[in-house]
Amino acid sequence: MTPPPLPLAEARRRFLDGDDVSARSVPEPILHSWRRCQGLGLDVGRWRPPSRLAETELAARREESADWLQRARPAIDVLFDSVLDDGHVVIVADHGGLILERMGHPDFLERAERVALAPGMDWREDVRGTNAIGTALVLGAATVRGAEHFLERNRQLSCTAQAIHDPQGRRLGVIDVSGQPRRLHDAHRLQVEAAVRRIEQCLFDRHATRLHELRLAADPALLATPRCGRLGFDDDGVLRAASRTALAALGLDWTALGRLRFAQLCGQSLEHWLSRNGIHVASLRHGGELLSAQLLPVRADLDPLPREALHPPPSPTAAATAARPEPPHRPAAAVLGAPAVADVGLPAGLLDTARRLLEADIPVLLLGETGVGKERFVQALHAAGSRHRQPLVAVNCAAIPEGLIESELFGYEEGAFTGARRQGSKGRLREADGGVLFLDEIGDMPASLQARLLRVLQERVVQPLGGGAGQRVDVRIVAATHRDLAQEVAAGRFRADLYYRLGHYPLRLPPLRERGDVAQIAAALLAAHGAAARAITLSPALAAFIRGYPWPGNLRQLDNLLRTLLALVDDGTLLTPEHLPATLRDTAPSAGRDDAVHAALARHGGNASAAARALGISRSTLYRRLGRN
Repeated sequence: MTPPPLPLAEARRRFLDGDDVSARSVPEPILHSWRRCQGLGLDVGRWRPPSRLAETELAARREESADWLQRARPAIDVLFDSVLDDGHVVIVADHGGLILERMGHPDFLERAERVALAPGMDWREDVRGTNAIGTALVLGAATVRGAEHFLERNRQLSCTAQAIHDPQGRRLGVIDVSGQPRRLHDAHRLQVEAAVRRIEQCLFDRHATRLHELRLAADPALLATPRCGRLGFDDDGVLRAASRTALAALGLDWTALGRLRFAQLCGQSLEHWLSRNGIHVASLRHGGELLSAQLLPVRADLDPLPREALHPPPSPTAAATAARPEPPHRPAAAVLGAPAVADVGLPAGLLDTARRLLEADIPVLLLGETGVGKERFVQALHAAGSRHRQPLVAVNCAAIPEGLIESELFGYEEGAFTGARRQGSKGRLREADGGVLFLDEIGDMPASLQARLLRVLQERVVQPLGGGAGQRVDVRIVAATHRDLAQEVAAGRFRADLYYRLGHYPLRLPPLRERGDVAQIAAALLAAHGAAARAITLSPALAAFIRGYPWPGNLRQLDNLLRTLLALVDDGTLLTPEHLPATLRDTAPSAGRDDAVHAALARHGGNASAAARALGISRSTLYRRLGRN
């Protein structure tokens, strides 16, 4: 009789004692990882972490991944929004397991910091033992819960991660969701998989241009969705690019690139398919399974990306950078690729005013409601200025616990306090040396720190905790808050001298309801997130709803909604109010809907069917809104 599986704690103890442990007690991928870690000589209890990468080195590693990170951003943001309320963090690591970015729930960030789950830290399996990031680099995907981590110190985590590959099979990085052991569920693994699938689709769009694309799916309805498999063939019919979905459906791996020919797969030459099938759907039998296949024409709207773009040469040294003349100003729209992300709906010239202040070393103080896009504005401001090659270091004064914000800002020397890292910490001010420091939610900074910050702004010298010589820094300051600082000063909660030091020329970012036609802003945001490439458009009915809704969450709420809709719908979709979540759809003002219906009927000469198609609703829904049966 087969013995029952052992509890994980008992299986772990037996493994460490040298006894055999079956895969019934420990998942096989975890067991194999434990064996690899043991073979590397890692000690589960005694482990000295490597030092955190310096900010300049981290910036260089981020630059190496800049291309795919930019294209991954919408999917990462959607993933972040979906796991934030569960108390988790989203981790982005590069192809070597180095954490590039971390974003998440404030309640978990402190725990993540304690185990060095932070930007600049190396989480390869041979450094950190069994963990989702490092193990995903080995296996492609991994979920590691609690005591499944090889190192004792990481048992307080549960993580799920998946590696990202480009269409040529090169591993680019890892997306990870980490949280408390009892709060990470299988749904989070599926969310990570969906995010990576979307990212790899975007990479295929960008890096497989000038190739003949063959789409594959078991169901023809999936050919226009992110769930289809995609193969790219050159003019000679040789496979040059692939998605993992396609390779898995065909039982192939990355070694098929450069070897598999179109005729071997389809039974007929590429030229024959081009002449006979065009973009029509055909059937393809492979390994006894019938697949739907669609050959798409070569896209000529994008230039192919050079191979070296994914692996650029190392960043120039500081001396070389200083020697190279920099343009004093770059338009933010050109930098970011989409004006919508830079200063969507803001008063003309606001971004340029902020840039001029920053270039003159005058602190920029941004005022605005929560969600108006202050952080995006700062990113655009940094990208448009002469310091765009230097770090932009952001500190959320409201998200860091009061007991940690001083050490976070000013750094500390070795032994400054219990729990301090052996090598000390530079602090965010010194990390921003030569660049820009963004103090978000400055109105929530503890009063005890406001005097120290004022002194740094005046003297440009940082004194770390625990003593040591003060260090001169060259930083430009941007601060932002949703609070009325003048009222905070009157109430004694914010120092008047710091307010006047920051507020030379405060700039107000207006709420979304004051930014003109919100539907035009929505259309611009959709374009920035690639809706046009997927043939996704906004119906007049949804545009009418967007104009009539008050958007209490401002630009963030609108943008999050649009990115979520893009993640949920198939290519070619006309977005209508029916796609909205019910809680939002029920708030739609009936007057606005009726206006849209009457306008559509007028445009189509009273033809109810044509008007309904234009609005993206059924004819019965149109009649119901008109009050007719």
